[in-house]
Amino acid sequence: MAPIRVGLIGLGEVAQSIHLPVLSDQRERWVIAGVYDVSPSLVALCTSQHPTARTFETAEALIASPDIDAVFVLSSDDTHSRFVHAAIAANKHILLEKPACLTVREIDDLLALMPSYDKTLFVGYMRRYAPAYLAARDELPAFADITHVRIFDLISEGRHFLKKSQNVLYPNDIDPALLARGAKERDALIRE
Repeated sequence: MAPIRVGLIGLGEVAQSIHLPVLSDQRERWVIAGVYDVSPSLVALCTSQHPTARTFETAEALIASPDIDAVFVLSSDDTHSRFVHAAIAANKHILLEKPACLTVREIDDLLALMPSYDKTLFVGYMRRYAPAYLAARDELPAFADITHVRIFDLISEGRHFLKKSQNVLYPNDIDPALLARGAKERDALIRE
């Protein structure tokens, strides 16, 4: 079987530390076929390390490309819903970084599209297969309808160790107007 041609939207910390290394280690299954990010320096870094990656001017152009089989949505949280809608319309497989969306409305809108969507959409939440999670899930009665969970995360040294063990580029070349617009959109969604 030919490798799946992946397009990545968002090349920040999670892309650099998790997704790109995993995709690179499994070249027989995946080829990094396209990338898009709002940071020119991240795009330049990624394409220098992954010469198979074509650059795209917009996320929408990457999604629409016939040379992309699957889209990894690794961008800022406020863009997830918009890019997933476009990827579903383009009939692409999707790996969606957590959180899937910021509002219940966005999730409901996406769920409404699922009956006619014949590809795979997977939310990348690494704890889904953690032994502690699986054990807790197995302990729940079949009728449990959990509507709220409160978690206190006592293990929060990840960024400290990541900075010491990975070469992650934190860009400083993102258009400030774009950052401000994203913050405004995110705030509006959170207030919904």
